[in-house]
Amino acid sequence: MTTNRLAQARRLLLIAGLGFALAGCQVAPDSVFAPVLEPFVTPSPSAAARDAFNVYDPDKRARAVALINASPFGGEAPYVRMYRLLIDDRDATVRAACAMALGDHGEPRDAELVAPLLSDESSFVRWQAARALQKLHNPAVVDPLIDAATDDEDIDVRMDASFALGQYPEPAVFDALVSRLNDRDYGVVHAAHHSLHLLTGQEFEPDPIAWLTWSDENRRQLFEDQLPYGYWPYVKPRGLWDRVQFWKPAPPPAEPLPPTGLDDSLTSAQ
Repeated sequence: MTTNRLAQARRLLLIAGLGFALAGCQVAPDSVFAPVLEPFVTPSPSAAARDAFNVYDPDKRARAVALINASPFGGEAPYVRMYRLLIDDRDATVRAACAMALGDHGEPRDAELVAPLLSDESSFVRWQAARALQKLHNPAVVDPLIDAATDDEDIDVRMDASFALGQYPEPAVFDALVSRLNDRDYGVVHAAHHSLHLLTGQEFEPDPIAWLTWSDENRRQLFEDQLPYGYWPYVKPRGLWDRVQFWKPAPPPAEPLPPTGLDDSLTSAQ
């Protein structure tokens, strides 16, 4: 990450994390301690919703979106509409939080709201948009993803856009991913190679010549052996108390999940 984007990532994590630090704690609004403890107390759903539209404080807006997104009710229709309304907020951290939230709770059509953020001035926002589009399936966003995977100056944006392209069996996607096998960063090469493997079922090394040679001979059946696409969900690491309870077995490793809308598109294509 660049220094600027790293700072934005830390800011988003901080404003979300502070709210969970004393989860469940409440302080009376007129308490003398309220101004001091406010950043550390999880707001009620109604208070968080009000904060999300606080025109004077972008930190409150971003914190509210992040908290609602992570809550059990974060996927309810009124809050999803809120993410859609705020996705073009003037503050980059709010835009990033909304992209993340729509990736977690949105519908396939929301991919078209997220895709314009792939050309955002903030690399942090572009990165979150690319990550969100791994979770939303909509062929309408293929071209912006190709542009992000091939042209973005930020390594992580190119890498996550290349991962997201692994769900779209289209010749233009194949060609773009093969071009990324020459990327100067190994993370991008790995992501492109992984997506090519999923799209084609082939096991070639990350050598563009090998892939191009094979594609010249199999252009009409590039995706005949396509493998299932999935993104890796976030799993909260085991905390100290989890490790103290040594008699409890560790949870099973997370399995990749299909993006929202992918099953529908496969069904309609059959």
